[in-house]
Amino acid sequence: MFQALELSPGPATVEVRPAGIPAPFLLTTAVLAGPNLGEPEPHMHPEGMIMWPSRGSVVVLVEGAMRTLAVGQGIWVPPFTPHTMEVDASSTGCCTYFTPEVAPDWHSVGTVQLGAAFRELLLHLAESPMEVDQRLRAQTVVIELLPEATSYVETVPVPVPRDERLAPLVRRVLNDPADDRGVEAWAWHLSLSVRTIARIFAAEVGMTFSHWRTMVRMAAAARMLADDLPVGTVAGRVGYATTSAFSAAFRRAMGSKPSDWRP
Repeated sequence: MFQALELSPGPATVEVRPAGIPAPFLLTTAVLAGPNLGEPEPHMHPEGMIMWPSRGSVVVLVEGAMRTLAVGQGIWVPPFTPHTMEVDASSTGCCTYFTPEVAPDWHSVGTVQLGAAFRELLLHLAESPMEVDQRLRAQTVVIELLPEATSYVETVPVPVPRDERLAPLVRRVLNDPADDRGVEAWAWHLSLSVRTIARIFAAEVGMTFSHWRTMVRMAAAARMLADDLPVGTVAGRVGYATTSAFSAAFRRAMGSKPSDWRP
């Protein structure tokens, strides 16, 4: 599910994809669902955008950090910022692009809270045919509502190591957070020393392998909880033998109970 997230080339090698907002319109929303799932290849846009789920949850990789977003949460991506979005078959992801003259004055990546009315209006604009004047009026309302969508909410940013020597490790842990191999086992598997692996993690993500894997597990858990999976099921899928051990780890990482993340 997360395979496309582990490697992110530098901005100079990332494809630029125009959002295609036709004049005289101010914004557009791409809905990613069904056969059109996600944007797994790193790319960027000349327009600023908000990435958000309308159903289930999505995983985004922006500026080398992975975040899991549930319904009501979005992330602002400034122009020319590389990103990807992973959407599974039970979820729907959305990307709302803004022309420069109406884009919010947010200069860095940040998570925002999107109210139900705001989300429904964006989906209505994306899916309903209407006359040009009517669409422009509705888009103007969206722009006016934007200041109400600026409350920052807690998400789980997970920096991803880019050193290609660790690519098998990163791919495996992202695809299967329950993998319980320690750094010694990974060192043998990758033909690297424990010290080399520790040095790469310290330099590229600023934490130990064990801490990083815990953060990956919590990000995956947040996604599954947002999809309404039982806490006990989530605990097993992210590598915890008991629900109590998982709940304690989740509280330490997230500052809230797992049940707080369920719909």
